[in-house]
Amino acid sequence: MKALGSKIPRSINTGTRMICADNTGARLVQVVSVFGYHGVRRRQPKLGLGDLATVSVKKGTPDMRRKLLRAVVIRQRKEFRRPSGIRVSFEDNAVVILDDRNEPRGTDIKGPVAREVATRYPRIGSMATTIV
Repeated sequence: MKALGSKIPRSINTGTRMICADNTGARLVQVVSVFGYHGVRRRQPKLGLGDLATVSVKKGTPDMRRKLLRAVVIRQRKEFRRPSGIRVSFEDNAVVILDDRNEPRGTDIKGPVAREVATRYPRIGSMATTIV
């Protein structure tokens, strides 16, 4: 997995409900846990752009609901600074559901995708309509 060029603020808590931006059948998901989080005792795990999480589907098709899935954050509201000095923020927090090999489950992504995520996950970058 390629490293991110910019320092992303971890601004999304566990328990946050987020939009699912692909066509897998899930519409709204809730963050359950964060992959690879090594934190302090009693501190809630947080995640940011490009981080993997375990999510629970809250709204969607009946066969997708109440399932625990793996997802990656492709958009976050909290602004972050790129090495060039540009500050980037999005209108919403959104995820894309992944399979066990960290490839997207769906075939289409709605809305923009951050450039940092597109370089780390090339399949997401090729499916995205716009990369910001």
